[in-house]
Amino acid sequence: MIDSTDFLVQLCALAEGQWGQVALAQIADQVPAPVIEHWHRVGIVEPVIDGVVRVRAGARHPFPRLYAAWLRLDPEPAWLRTPPTLAVVSHRSAARLYRVLDHTTSVPEFTAAAPALQPTDAVVHRAPLREQDRRVIAGLPVTSPARTLVDLSTGAGLDLAELGRIAQALIAQSWTTADQLAGDLTDVFTHLGAPRDGDKWLHAALDASTAA
Repeated sequence: MIDSTDFLVQLCALAEGQWGQVALAQIADQVPAPVIEHWHRVGIVEPVIDGVVRVRAGARHPFPRLYAAWLRLDPEPAWLRTPPTLAVVSHRSAARLYRVLDHTTSVPEFTAAAPALQPTDAVVHRAPLREQDRRVIAGLPVTSPARTLVDLSTGAGLDLAELGRIAQALIAQSWTTADQLAGDLTDVFTHLGAPRDGDKWLHAALDASTAA
């Protein structure tokens, strides 16, 4: 019988900073497979998604599967991840994290300049993100309200009325203000090479949402 005490200490030390979750790739070189199988059998860990487990005595993330999908993108501990490999929750998944879009796709979406891994069951958009384009919600890096709206306005299948409803929800839930969002939209559009007046775009989207 393998003494798994030291391995359990490693598991818990990693899980403590990751909402109780650990990607198996993060411990593959340190913890033998039989030990992980033993933890499953005795109920020390439980599966979240394929390749990610949760220590059952640990915390529970409000979006456990989204967090697990993000965790699996990089073998680095969550607190050590930095650009350019840092993946940020984006597009429809960002709207879900902000709780402003209900009919979201089941495929998690992220953005990274140079992702560490490219999984088959998640979408990782390759694009640089400035510091002002990122926020943190429940330990997850997520695109800012303005960057989220701009991303959703391109190729996400949402019309202007739907984008307006998302903008209104972001404002109503105090993630931003109308004035701040208008200015930030102008900044993001300009940064991405499609200069546009954020104030005019926002008002057009809000008007479309009320007319729909």
